[in-house]
Amino acid sequence: MPLNSAILARHHRRNRLQSLLIMAGIGGWMALIGWLVVGPEGIVWAVVGTVLVLLVQPVRSTTLLKALYGAVPLAPAEAPGLHGLMRELSVRAGLDRVPPLLYIPRRELVALSTGWGADGAIALSDGMLRHLPGRELAAVLAHETSHLRSGDLKLLRLAEAAGRLTRMLSLLGLLLILIYLPALNQSPTLALALLVFAPMVNDLLTLKLSRTREFDADTGGAELTGDPDGLIRALTRIERLQGGNWERLMRGPGLKWFNWIRTHPTTGERVERLRELAPQPLPQWLSVPQSLLMPSLLGLPPAPRWWWPGRR
Repeated sequence: MPLNSAILARHHRRNRLQSLLIMAGIGGWMALIGWLVVGPEGIVWAVVGTVLVLLVQPVRSTTLLKALYGAVPLAPAEAPGLHGLMRELSVRAGLDRVPPLLYIPRRELVALSTGWGADGAIALSDGMLRHLPGRELAAVLAHETSHLRSGDLKLLRLAEAAGRLTRMLSLLGLLLILIYLPALNQSPTLALALLVFAPMVNDLLTLKLSRTREFDADTGGAELTGDPDGLIRALTRIERLQGGNWERLMRGPGLKWFNWIRTHPTTGERVERLRELAPQPLPQWLSVPQSLLMPSLLGLPPAPRWWWPGRR
């Protein structure tokens, strides 16, 4: 029995509309500050600068993962089940190539995708591979595959570039006001307020965009596997093992504002949306023996009882 197509379409429409509006807001703030500081030419400079950031070739994703996390490539012979899952998910997602898998030798439960297009890659930590059963690993891989299919990393890089340019223009504007303030007839209160708060607003919009793309990756991942319950189980397990105390602390009185500065939605919010898709029996293609999923190169000692929160 397939997932509810009407609910899937509604989720995707909502996430895409939110993403479009957020990007319009980020671009609008950048253009406003550019116009305020330089005039009409400032808008052109800001747009050109943002596009140039995307055109500059970033460091290869696999190289970046190796530098930041000590990640190493995961060969098919070391984890045939994982690579089989990735091949199937790549076909279902319509990707031109199967993203390479990397192993992060860390105890935290970490799964991440990086890059886009031909440079996309997915990495899983030792803790993730040790603690998640096959069904949940498949759900996590599908979530990351959905990020790559949607080009989320490219979209977020564009938003961050616009945010950096907004910050630079704001600093330039504040410096100019400081220099010319003695010659002004009146204090430019509105301009000052815009220049001070524009970078903060753009940062909040970028974080909101990140949370929106996480919701869409959840929906896309469930669509790829046909198993939303697998991702619900994975999210719940990850929070129980390493994020529960942090989540409970941030739900304390007076801390609702913390949700504004999160890169990911809360587990409760994600689970609630996934449950709307209706639980389904485990698809037959996901029945992969756990022994085939575990890489032979795992060499770390058993994970400790307490965990430092990592990215989901």
